[in-house]
Amino acid sequence: MRCKITLFCILMSAMAWAQDPFLTVTSKDSVGEKPRFKSSLGVNMKLNGYLDLYGGLNDSETFNVGRINVFGTNDDKSLKVDLYQTQLQLKTTYIQKDGRVIQAVVESDFWGGNGHMRLRKAYVETTHWQIGQTWNNFGDEALWPNIMEWEGPPSGIWLRTPHIKYMNTFADTSWIYEASLEAPINTNFAYEELQPLVDEADQVFPDITFAIKHKQDWGHLRMSSIFRSVRYKLNDEVDSFVGYGLTFSGMYKPNKNSFQFQIVGGKGISAYLTTVAGSGYDGYPSSGGDFDATPAFGGWASYEYFFTDKWHANAVLGFTRFNLDDSERFIVNETTDIDEVYLEGDFVHQHYYGIFNVMYDAYERMTVGLELDYGVKDLDISGAVNTVDGSISKSCDAMRISFGFMYYF
Repeated sequence: MRCKITLFCILMSAMAWAQDPFLTVTSKDSVGEKPRFKSSLGVNMKLNGYLDLYGGLNDSETFNVGRINVFGTNDDKSLKVDLYQTQLQLKTTYIQKDGRVIQAVVESDFWGGNGHMRLRKAYVETTHWQIGQTWNNFGDEALWPNIMEWEGPPSGIWLRTPHIKYMNTFADTSWIYEASLEAPINTNFAYEELQPLVDEADQVFPDITFAIKHKQDWGHLRMSSIFRSVRYKLNDEVDSFVGYGLTFSGMYKPNKNSFQFQIVGGKGISAYLTTVAGSGYDGYPSSGGDFDATPAFGGWASYEYFFTDKWHANAVLGFTRFNLDDSERFIVNETTDIDEVYLEGDFVHQHYYGIFNVMYDAYERMTVGLELDYGVKDLDISGAVNTVDGSISKSCDAMRISFGFMYYF
């Protein structure tokens, strides 16, 4: 075995592992012109600093506009710095005698709470199969706007779930299709401002995805779909409803400058969207004794422009919308002593998100950046409280300055 230290081009994104780490080991024997065995240990170090100017997000390590408290009045400023987003990756590639490649990846960061290590990825991939935990196939893993803030646009789909995925091409190899069985996501039906009085139930069916991607030298276009069966418990009885969704995404990168976008829509897919993932409300009891999947729609776009080889800037815009129509019952959690119960009410939840940053590639593999983050959260609720019509309309915005550096070795 021998150790190879290699230097490549400038680090472009904190989430990319496009370059070989400094610590790379290869075998002496080879298949064709490539070493038969190659293993590397890489570190993607990131210093994350953020100054909250207003908006009540100073308890959130990421700029998640879904966590803005529209009923609150906390506009305290707050400055915090950490390195919890630093990632460690162990990657091994093995080429068999017939030329087929097996790749294995284990990746962790320190986002497990108070700097504790957390598993991000652990999977094995062959020519056509991928088994383990990595990016969910409903999202587009090639996309990520080059930003300092780590949450991403509110309608982004960046979940990592255990799955089994099959990949192949059509006769025209520029067209790729992917199908997967994804581990189901439990839904607790209890958002911060909304309690639809539904209990969580264990899931028993995997989520099913299918995607088609068209890849060219200039970038790619991709369309993906998902089908879910979501179980819930209402009045001590377990039942289920169907969720489904579509995404259309792409990247245009004819040179260093790049444009990325993603549009998503569906019902019962709120748990997949960044802004409410892990606390969402995929479904709700509607009037007439039915149970409906929550409609969700959103999109985002980003553009990166290089002024010079070292100076570049990014602009990102995004939005999401969730709405419950003719809900039979829910509780609005205000900061008052009395919760208001709305019967046969409507609930509309919208987020708007904007980012602008400037980055400088100070050294090889090192990028420093300064960023302005801005977001708005709107809630519009109308219904009947004890047969008396009522409504609540609340909006709150937040602003943050993010800064830091990223160094890959």
